[in-house]
Amino acid sequence: MESNSRRIIGGAVAAIALLAVVGSGVAFAQGSGSSLVSDVDDEDSISESNVTLSEQEAIDIATAEANGTVNEVELENEDGVPVYEIKLVTTSGSETEVAVHADDGIVLETESEDEEMDEDSISESNVTLSEQEAIDIATAEANGTVDEVELETEDGAPVYEVEFVTANGSETEVAVHADDGTVLETESEVDEDEREDEQTDDEDEQEDEEADDEDEQEDEEADDEDEYEDSDDKR
Repeated sequence: MESNSRRIIGGAVAAIALLAVVGSGVAFAQGSGSSLVSDVDDEDSISESNVTLSEQEAIDIATAEANGTVNEVELENEDGVPVYEIKLVTTSGSETEVAVHADDGIVLETESEDEEMDEDSISESNVTLSEQEAIDIATAEANGTVDEVELETEDGAPVYEVEFVTANGSETEVAVHADDGTVLETESEVDEDEREDEQTDDEDEQEDEEADDEDEQEDEEADDEDEYEDSDDKR
């Protein structure tokens, strides 16, 4: 009898232990499932196992296209195409992004910060004159302190636009050809005011002429009516 009681108690303990193990397994499975869901990436992201090129192979292709240290690599789906986007940073801090097809290794696009700048802006390394040389030429044309210098393309010509400010606050802008040093234009606020005044005078003169024409036309019409009435009276 005592032996049977021990067997029953032992069986109950074993059952409880089994339930505890099963419960732990279920809890672990639920916890693991929650972790997987939270780790799901953006829908545009894809796994390296789903493409032909490895990340390192894509980096090798990108570094052959642009200089700099690899700062970031992303593997994404762009319009159905698997693409490695590799961001490179130079020692000067400028960034270049290279897009590499993740299956065939074709470089789809290379974009740098310089290309994102204003399309009219150009680099000093692409012209003959330095900024200081352009300033020297401009200061021979206008008085004042240099306030701003811009190097841009105007109608296909590289131009330094040097802006001066005088002691009384007026501004003068000198345009210098960035290759041959020719002064293309010198414009001051006074010139702009005079131009606006001339334009206003021209508009006023045109309005006066139009008014005079209307008055003459009205006088002619009145004379014609008077002549017509006189002829009727004589009849």
